[in-house]
Amino acid sequence: MSLLVLVKSNDCPLCDEAKTMLNSLSNSLVEFEEQDIYSVRELHTKYWDKIPVLLKNNQELLWPFNEEDIQKFNSLD
Repeated sequence: MSLLVLVKSNDCPLCDEAKTMLNSLSNSLVEFEEQDIYSVRELHTKYWDKIPVLLKNNQELLWPFNEEDIQKFNSLD
């Protein structure tokens, strides 16, 4: 299992929804950390209009996604 990075911002309802999905999976299937889009210029430049975004090993999963999409993305190498 790899670590996923949730690129998000505060006051973002879609980001909250993505975090809820990740939390529901995280106990057994998914490990993740949050990264605020405003904390790293590269993230902001690349994803400001796409959040929430999941990152893993130089791969990205753009919104919209669901729990099944997250599981598939997490299983990629």
